[in-house]
Order: sequence, then structure tokens, then C-alpha cells
Amino acid sequence: MDSKSKERILGWSAAILVAIIWGVAGVVAKPLSVVIDPMTLVFFRYVTAVIGLVFIFLMTYKNIKVNNELGKTLKIDKADYLKIALCGIIGQGLFSLFNFLSLDHIGATENGVFQGLTPFITVIFGMLFMNFKMNKIQWGAFTISLCCIYAMDHSGSNQITSGNTLLGYFYVTCSVLAIGCTAHLRASLADKYGSVVSMLMQYIAVAIFSLMLVLSMGLDLSQISRVISDPLLLGLLIFLGTGISGLSYVIQLYAFKKIGVEKACLSLNLIPLVGYVLAVVALGETMSIYKTTIVLALAAALYLFSATDNKSKPKVALKPAAVSI
Repeated sequence: MDSKSKERILGWSAAILVAIIWGVAGVVAKPLSVVIDPMTLVFFRYVTAVIGLVFIFLMTYKNIKVNNELGKTLKIDKADYLKIALCGIIGQGLFSLFNFLSLDHIGATENGVFQGLTPFITVIFGMLFMNFKMNKIQWGAFTISLCCIYAMDHSGSNQITSGNTLLGYFYVTCSVLAIGCTAHLRASLADKYGSVVSMLMQYIAVAIFSLMLVLSMGLDLSQISRVISDPLLLGLLIFLGTGISGLSYVIQLYAFKKIGVEKACLSLNLIPLVGYVLAVVALGETMSIYKTTIVLALAAALYLFSATDNKSKPKVALKPAAVSI
């Protein structure tokens, strides 16, 4: 095997690994949301993420091969403080909070299907405010995705009988809107400061804000003892913070360098499928032909949307490295 073929294999492996890491977010959060309230869980998630990104920054900021993409300094312009706070509180904090809340009412599979709409929400926001345009194929893919959402909503397969399904769909929609509407702003910050530094600052902002909310609401921070006392839950929290919100950026950057941004980002279309498979294996959710068809159709629509993105020639290009879960 020649060196180029080996690099392609390593690049695709890294890209698929990122899709797997981000695809397990709902499955990882599900057990944690059972033992700790959503607002407190948001706080502990981003405290963990801050620790993980600080470690990554200390390991990479002097490395000239990667620090242009990841970040070489923690100095932030005062003019960007508000942007950092908005992206952190809305794009990360509200995204996670609504995501955790939805898991009390819908299954991880339904959650993953809705999260698959994030690229469409980002582009629609770009169409409204950034002069982005979709071509006919992308409109078709968007229509297919909406049909998948409607079909999932009427599948009657949600296993959480004690929850309000409509409320769960409302929460996860708010989650997708929160991360989708801030994508362009997060992209500009990542381009200016590096993906790790920009996300680290956003995580610090949301950790501080969520702590203020937890204290003002009188929530019990000692809930973390339930997680610490259980090695599995502790491992899930660490993975949720440092793995999903931290290490995945470094892995994704490696994939970008080996196979290119466009090809690496195509693998992210596997996220709903990965979440579905793991929800069946790890959480015992029912696997049905109907549900499987919906998830596969959504993955195909996302692939079609991404594969034709370069033909639409938007005036403002999205920066894939700014995507976060």
C-alpha cells in the first residue's frame, strides 16, 4: 500500500470516528439526564469540556503545524466578548439544555433524527441573513428530511410513555435552532482565533452563566456525587465533555488535512444513523424496518445536500471546523 492510499484510509477513518463520537451524544447524555437535572448537567458538562480543551490547548499552542487552526493564544479582542458569550450561552448552553430536556420525552433515535437537521437550519439562517442560496437538489434533500421528521413523529415508536412526545420534539427543535443559528458566528470566531481557543472561550462563558443559573434556581450541585460514585456515569460525563466537545476537534482537523474538508464533512451525515444503531444496542430501543428506513433516508438526504454544496456557490461559505455537538 503506497503512502497516499494509507493517508486516505487514515483520513477517512478519522472522519468516520468524528461522526461516531458526535453520533453518540444522545446515547451518552441519556443515562446522565436520569440522575441529574438538565441545568446542572449543562454546568458540569462544560466544566469538563473546559478542562479537556485547556489540556488540548497546552499540548498544541506551540506546535506551528496545527496552532493556526487550533489557536496559539488565549487573548481575545474586547470587541468579541459579546460574540463569544452569545455563541457560548445560546449555541452551546441552550443547545445542550434543550437537548437534555428532550431526552425525558423522546428516545435517543428521535433526538438524533432531529439533530440531523442542523445543517439545514444553518443554511436556512444563511439564506435569511447571509445571502446563501440552495440549489434544486438541496431543496429536494431538505424536503426529504422534513418528510423523515414527519414520518418519525407519526411512527408511534417512541418508547418513553411517561413523557410528552410533542414537548420532546419542541425541546429538540429549540436545541437544533440554537446551534444552527449561531453557526456562522462560531465559524468567524474559529477562523479568527482557532477552533480550540474559540470553543474554549465559549465553554468558559456557558460554564459561568450556567453556574449562575444553577445557584439562582437553588439547584443542588451535590448531584454530581451520584455521577462520581458510579464509574460508568463518570466516564460518560468525561466523554461528553472532553471527547465530544474537545478531542473530536483535533481528530476532525487531522481528517481535514488528510482527505480535505469537503470529503471529511460528508462523513458527518452518518450521525443520525450512528445514533440510531447505538440507541438500539446500548439503550435497548426497538429496531424496526420503518424506523431504519427513516434514518437511512435522512442520512441519504444529508449526503445529497452536502455533496452538492459546492455547486451552490454561496457568497458566504460555512466553516466546517466550527461545527460542534
